Amino acid sequence: MPEIERTDSILKLADTAPTGRFHLRAVLVASMGFFTDAYDLFAVSTALPLIVSVFGVTNHFTQGLIGAAALIGAVIGALVFGRIGDVMGRKYVYGFEMAILVAFAVLSALSNSVLMLIATRLILGIGVGGDYPISSTIMSEYSNIRSRGKMVQAVFAMQGFGLLLGAAIGILSIHVLPAAESWRLMLGFGAIPAASVIYLRRKIRETPRYSLHTRGDVAEAKKAIEDIVGSTVGTGGSGTAPGKVRMSALSKYAALLVGTAGSWFLFDMAFYGTSINNSIIFSAMGYGSAANPVISALHTAVGNMIIAAAFEIPGYWIAFGLIDRAGRKLLQWTGFGIMGAIYLTFAIAYAPLKADLPLFLGMYGMSFLFGNIGPNSTTFILPTELFPTQLRTTAHGISAGSGKAGAAIFTFALPSLEAALGLNGVFAMLSAFSLVAAAMTILLIRETKGKSLEQASQQSTIAS
Repeated sequence: MPEIERTDSILKLADTAPTGRFHLRAVLVASMGFFTDAYDLFAVSTALPLIVSVFGVTNHFTQGLIGAAALIGAVIGALVFGRIGDVMGRKYVYGFEMAILVAFAVLSALSNSVLMLIATRLILGIGVGGDYPISSTIMSEYSNIRSRGKMVQAVFAMQGFGLLLGAAIGILSIHVLPAAESWRLMLGFGAIPAASVIYLRRKIRETPRYSLHTRGDVAEAKKAIEDIVGSTVGTGGSGTAPGKVRMSALSKYAALLVGTAGSWFLFDMAFYGTSINNSIIFSAMGYGSAANPVISALHTAVGNMIIAAAFEIPGYWIAFGLIDRAGRKLLQWTGFGIMGAIYLTFAIAYAPLKADLPLFLGMYGMSFLFGNIGPNSTTFILPTELFPTQLRTTAHGISAGSGKAGAAIFTFALPSLEAALGLNGVFAMLSAFSLVAAAMTILLIRETKGKSLEQASQQSTIAS
């Protein structure tokens, strides 16, 4: 049997294996990272009014930097860990990013100055960013074709519960600790879930596709597939790897990379820029008190909890049900389109909507619902499928890093933009971003549902 046929037949075992105990364990181990990532990124939303008050922050620049520090770090982490994942292997760094989250969640909680807080949050963000390309790729490369979207989405959907826990810990902190110290518990608590999976991550074997396509190691790939199917696969043989693949090979996938990175950039500007600055948005709509940081933090936590429970978590799980049926591309562009329409409504009818708090909060929540049904989920999944094995985590890291760059820019800029343009002006910008991203998705992204990773990524072109 030619070598290529032998390696393809091995991968078909993984592609057709029924969802089993191994998959569920892999989902649990990977998803705890995104539970923690969401907690760490969004806990600062509740803590921010208290931090600003405690440290006497009086300007929009510093306030924006505190909120955006972890996102800036996430850009670095996604790019660096993504490249390492392709050069050294997915397993090589799997678990190390969680160790960063543990150490710097604690250190950020112990910060005694704004400078230390920004620095520790930035390094914590490196761990958050590093988790995106590695966890998503490991889950995708271990999944079967029929349920790959569901399994990768199940990992990402844990973000919703991280958001909810962040709001709950915020409320608890405010009630059990002095106002000047409660923010420390909010930021430090993220170390606990991160610590729980470090050991389990280190025990997961290298993915069969990396072993075959990058290292040409059939024996190691067979061991990984035996973990999946729970039985002996066979012995003998060695794979044929294309040799060293340089980053310049990404030029063959330039249009796709623009599509995945550009749409993620535009989505995260809206999603993180608003979420992390919810205290500003809630105060502007008359929910909370800009003058009282404790009331502002409490109302932000309650508002975050309502949005997470009523809109964000349902959105993640609706996407879970639709992703392998409707497909990634349809969900992404329709989600962007609905978000754009909602933001445009806010821009045009801001004054009457602001006067009706339940309506305002409901429509605002709907932007998160359709964001999670569509682009928040699909921008995470598509880069694991559209790019070949040797460039998969690199491309995902660039895409995720682009997203977090957009998030950092808009999170940093929103306080100043709101002061200069008002929220109606901010929503007009977000509407334009969403509609551009919808068009970008239609023009540059191809559908991947129902295809093996080799088919979806056109793997054979990497060596040509």
